[in-house]
Amino acid sequence: MKLNYLISTFLLLSISSAAFSNQFSNNANDSDEIENVKQVIIESYVKGIFLEGNHKMVKKGWHPDCDIVILEKGKLVKLPAQYWVDRLKKNPKPLDPYVTYKFVDVKVTGYAAIAIIEIQSKGKPIYVDYMCLYQFKETWKIATKIFYTYPKAND
Repeated sequence: MKLNYLISTFLLLSISSAAFSNQFSNNANDSDEIENVKQVIIESYVKGIFLEGNHKMVKKGWHPDCDIVILEKGKLVKLPAQYWVDRLKKNPKPLDPYVTYKFVDVKVTGYAAIAIIEIQSKGKPIYVDYMCLYQFKETWKIATKIFYTYPKAND
């Protein structure tokens, strides 16, 4: 049930963003919040997991009930974000210190946001991440994430 809700929420945000982008674009008041959303993703995801391997950074930006939803052999598998907190607490090392990133788009509507970010390593694309965030008392938290993994050169 929770997975269906998260997927529905993501799809609604995605469709709304695409269908109404010309009519309802981010306004000037949202520009600060867009930067806040980006900072949460950079600090808790890019730096926390890939570049620094710091469980405290990950824990700060991911909601404790967040699931990373993975498409595996035609089925959806949920990986709790807590997995990364626990893994990096036991073994605090960067997942990939060569990672770079680029935000494709970030949309904010009130207390909800969606961000699309491309992740590369050594100049080669690895992932396109789709992250949904909610704002909790002035702090943005990643609420769910899905992604596309680019095929490796030798796959």
